[in-house]
Amino acid sequence: MEEEEEEDYMSDLFIKQDIRPGLPMVRRVKEALQKEEKQKEANEKNRQKSIKEEEKERRDLVLKSALGNENKGFALLQKMGYKSGQALGKSGEGIVEPIPLNIKTGRSGLGHEELKKRKAEEKLENYRQKLHMKKQANEQAADQFRIRFKTKQEERKMEGDLRKSQRACQQLDMQKTLKIYLQTVLETVLQIMTEAYLKEGALDKYV
Repeated sequence: MEEEEEEDYMSDLFIKQDIRPGLPMVRRVKEALQKEEKQKEANEKNRQKSIKEEEKERRDLVLKSALGNENKGFALLQKMGYKSGQALGKSGEGIVEPIPLNIKTGRSGLGHEELKKRKAEEKLENYRQKLHMKKQANEQAADQFRIRFKTKQEERKMEGDLRKSQRACQQLDMQKTLKIYLQTVLETVLQIMTEAYLKEGALDKYV
Protein backbone atom coordinates (compact mmCIF):
# COMPACT_ATOMS: atom_id res chain seq x y z
CA MET A 1 0.00 0.00 0.00
CA GLU A 2 1.44 3.31 -1.08
CA GLU A 3 1.94 6.05 1.48
CA GLU A 4 -0.14 9.22 1.11
CA GLU A 5 1.78 12.28 0.06
CA GLU A 6 1.95 15.03 2.64
CA GLU A 7 0.49 18.43 1.75
CA ASP A 8 2.99 21.03 0.70
CA TYR A 9 2.14 24.07 2.82
CA MET A 10 4.45 26.24 0.71
CA SER A 11 2.73 25.42 -2.61
CA ASP A 12 0.49 27.86 -4.50
CA LEU A 13 -2.49 25.51 -4.17
CA PHE A 14 -2.45 25.75 -0.40
CA ILE A 15 -1.97 29.54 -0.47
CA LYS A 16 -4.96 30.06 -2.84
CA GLN A 17 -7.35 28.22 -0.52
CA ASP A 18 -9.91 30.45 1.20
CA ILE A 19 -9.51 29.96 4.95
CA ARG A 20 -12.04 32.59 6.17
CA PRO A 21 -13.84 31.64 9.43
CA GLY A 22 -17.16 29.86 8.93
CA LEU A 23 -16.60 29.31 5.19
CA PRO A 24 -16.54 25.46 5.41
CA MET A 25 -19.96 25.49 7.08
CA VAL A 26 -21.38 27.79 4.37
CA ARG A 27 -19.89 25.57 1.68
CA ARG A 28 -21.43 22.45 3.24
CA VAL A 29 -24.84 24.09 3.50
CA LYS A 30 -24.64 25.22 -0.13
CA GLU A 31 -23.66 21.74 -1.29
CA ALA A 32 -26.54 20.22 0.70
CA LEU A 33 -29.03 22.62 -0.91
CA GLN A 34 -27.70 21.87 -4.38
CA LYS A 35 -27.94 18.13 -3.68
CA GLU A 36 -31.53 18.57 -2.48
CA GLU A 37 -32.47 20.53 -5.63
CA LYS A 38 -30.96 17.82 -7.85
CA GLN A 39 -32.86 15.16 -5.92
CA LYS A 40 -36.13 17.07 -6.38
CA GLU A 41 -35.50 17.41 -10.13
CA ALA A 42 -34.75 13.68 -10.39
CA ASN A 43 -37.91 12.80 -8.45
CA GLU A 44 -39.96 15.12 -10.69
CA LYS A 45 -38.59 13.45 -13.83
CA ASN A 46 -39.13 9.95 -12.50
CA ARG A 47 -42.60 10.68 -11.15
CA GLN A 48 -45.39 9.05 -13.09
CA LYS A 49 -47.85 11.56 -14.49
CA SER A 50 -51.47 11.30 -13.52
CA ILE A 51 -54.28 10.79 -16.04
CA LYS A 52 -55.43 14.40 -15.66
CA GLU A 53 -51.94 15.73 -16.33
CA GLU A 54 -51.60 13.55 -19.43
CA GLU A 55 -55.02 14.68 -20.67
CA LYS A 56 -54.07 18.32 -20.09
CA GLU A 57 -50.79 17.91 -22.00
CA ARG A 58 -52.54 16.24 -24.94
CA ARG A 59 -55.27 18.90 -24.91
CA ASP A 60 -52.75 21.76 -24.82
CA LEU A 61 -50.80 20.16 -27.65
CA VAL A 62 -53.92 19.87 -29.81
CA LEU A 63 -55.09 23.40 -29.03
CA LYS A 64 -51.68 24.88 -29.85
CA SER A 65 -51.49 23.18 -33.24
CA ALA A 66 -53.09 25.03 -36.16
CA LEU A 67 -55.96 23.53 -38.14
CA GLY A 68 -55.00 21.77 -41.35
CA ASN A 69 -56.76 21.02 -44.60
CA GLU A 70 -58.00 17.73 -43.16
CA ASN A 71 -60.38 19.72 -40.94
CA LYS A 72 -63.73 19.97 -42.70
CA GLY A 73 -64.67 23.33 -41.20
CA PHE A 74 -61.34 24.86 -42.17
CA ALA A 75 -61.66 23.38 -45.67
CA LEU A 76 -65.09 24.97 -46.10
CA LEU A 77 -63.72 28.35 -44.98
CA GLN A 78 -60.89 28.10 -47.51
CA LYS A 79 -63.37 27.35 -50.27
CA MET A 80 -65.21 30.58 -49.35
CA GLY A 81 -61.98 32.58 -49.69
CA TYR A 82 -60.68 32.47 -46.13
CA LYS A 83 -56.92 32.59 -45.60
CA SER A 84 -55.04 31.60 -42.48
CA GLY A 85 -54.46 34.57 -40.13
CA GLN A 86 -57.24 36.61 -41.75
CA ALA A 87 -60.15 38.06 -39.73
CA LEU A 88 -63.61 36.62 -40.28
CA GLY A 89 -66.37 38.50 -42.03
CA LYS A 90 -66.89 40.00 -45.45
CA SER A 91 -65.01 43.18 -44.60
CA GLY A 92 -62.60 41.54 -42.14
CA GLU A 93 -64.07 43.04 -38.97
CA GLY A 94 -64.51 39.67 -37.21
CA ILE A 95 -62.23 37.79 -34.86
CA VAL A 96 -58.82 36.47 -35.89
CA GLU A 97 -58.20 33.94 -33.13
CA PRO A 98 -60.74 31.19 -32.48
CA ILE A 99 -63.01 31.35 -29.47
CA PRO A 100 -61.06 30.07 -26.45
CA LEU A 101 -62.05 26.71 -25.11
CA ASN A 102 -62.88 26.55 -21.41
CA ILE A 103 -62.41 22.98 -20.26
CA LYS A 104 -64.36 21.98 -17.17
CA THR A 105 -62.29 19.51 -15.19
CA GLY A 106 -64.14 19.54 -11.87
CA ARG A 107 -67.13 17.43 -10.84
CA SER A 108 -69.35 20.35 -9.82
CA GLY A 109 -72.45 21.47 -11.69
CA LEU A 110 -72.54 24.06 -14.47
CA GLY A 111 -73.77 26.86 -12.21
CA HIS A 112 -71.38 26.09 -9.39
CA GLU A 113 -68.79 28.69 -10.41
CA GLU A 114 -71.46 31.38 -10.69
CA LEU A 115 -72.76 30.38 -7.27
CA LYS A 116 -69.26 30.58 -5.79
CA LYS A 117 -68.75 33.96 -7.44
CA ARG A 118 -72.09 35.24 -6.11
CA LYS A 119 -71.32 33.98 -2.62
CA ALA A 120 -67.89 35.58 -2.74
CA GLU A 121 -69.47 38.89 -3.82
CA GLU A 122 -72.06 38.63 -1.03
CA LYS A 123 -69.32 37.88 1.47
CA LEU A 124 -67.33 40.86 0.23
CA GLU A 125 -70.41 43.09 0.42
CA ASN A 126 -71.15 41.90 3.97
CA TYR A 127 -67.55 42.61 4.91
CA ARG A 128 -67.82 46.11 3.44
CA GLN A 129 -71.07 46.71 5.31
CA LYS A 130 -69.45 45.56 8.56
CA LEU A 131 -66.52 47.89 7.94
CA HIS A 132 -68.94 50.75 7.21
CA MET A 133 -70.96 50.01 10.36
CA LYS A 134 -67.77 49.79 12.41
CA LYS A 135 -66.61 53.10 10.97
CA GLN A 136 -69.96 54.70 11.82
CA ALA A 137 -69.82 53.26 15.34
CA ASN A 138 -66.30 54.64 15.80
CA GLU A 139 -67.42 58.04 14.52
CA GLN A 140 -70.43 58.01 16.87
CA ALA A 141 -68.21 56.99 19.79
CA ALA A 142 -65.79 59.80 18.91
CA ASP A 143 -68.68 62.30 18.72
CA GLN A 144 -70.06 61.10 22.06
CA PHE A 145 -66.60 61.38 23.61
CA ARG A 146 -66.25 64.93 22.30
CA ILE A 147 -69.71 65.81 23.65
CA ARG A 148 -68.93 64.29 27.07
CA PHE A 149 -65.58 66.06 27.19
CA LYS A 150 -67.19 69.38 26.23
CA THR A 151 -69.95 68.86 28.80
CA LYS A 152 -67.39 68.12 31.52
CA GLN A 153 -65.45 71.23 30.59
CA GLU A 154 -68.64 73.33 30.77
CA GLU A 155 -69.55 71.76 34.13
CA ARG A 156 -66.07 72.51 35.47
CA LYS A 157 -66.35 76.08 34.22
CA MET A 158 -69.78 76.46 35.83
CA GLU A 159 -68.44 75.03 39.10
CA GLY A 160 -65.54 77.49 38.98
CA ASP A 161 -67.91 80.39 38.28
CA LEU A 162 -70.16 79.21 41.11
CA ARG A 163 -67.26 79.07 43.56
CA LYS A 164 -66.19 82.55 42.47
CA SER A 165 -69.75 83.82 42.97
CA GLN A 166 -69.94 82.19 46.39
CA ARG A 167 -66.65 83.78 47.44
CA ALA A 168 -67.85 87.14 46.15
CA CYS A 169 -71.12 86.77 48.08
CA GLN A 170 -69.23 85.77 51.21
CA GLN A 171 -66.98 88.79 50.84
CA LEU A 172 -70.01 91.05 50.35
CA ASP A 173 -71.74 89.50 53.35
CA MET A 174 -68.61 90.01 55.43
CA GLN A 175 -68.33 93.59 54.28
CA LYS A 176 -72.01 94.18 55.01
CA THR A 177 -71.73 92.54 58.42
CA LEU A 178 -68.61 94.55 59.17
CA LYS A 179 -70.37 97.74 58.09
CA ILE A 180 -73.39 96.96 60.26
CA TYR A 181 -71.11 96.10 63.15
CA LEU A 182 -69.15 99.33 62.77
CA GLN A 183 -72.37 101.29 62.47
CA THR A 184 -73.74 99.63 65.59
CA VAL A 185 -70.52 100.28 67.49
CA LEU A 186 -70.53 103.88 66.34
CA GLU A 187 -74.14 104.37 67.38
CA THR A 188 -73.42 102.79 70.74
CA VAL A 189 -70.41 105.03 71.31
CA LEU A 190 -72.42 108.09 70.33
CA GLN A 191 -75.23 107.08 72.66
CA ILE A 192 -72.82 106.54 75.55
CA MET A 193 -71.13 109.86 74.87
CA THR A 194 -74.50 111.61 74.64
CA GLU A 195 -75.67 110.11 77.91
CA ALA A 196 -72.40 111.06 79.57
CA TYR A 197 -72.68 114.62 78.27
CA LEU A 198 -76.22 114.93 79.48
CA LYS A 199 -75.28 113.64 82.92
CA GLU A 200 -72.44 116.15 83.18
CA GLY A 201 -74.83 118.99 82.21
CA ALA A 202 -77.35 117.91 84.85
CA LEU A 203 -74.72 117.80 87.51
CA ASP A 204 -73.45 121.30 86.60
CA LYS A 205 -76.94 122.65 87.09
CA TYR A 206 -77.07 121.49 90.70
CA VAL A 207 -73.57 122.63 91.59
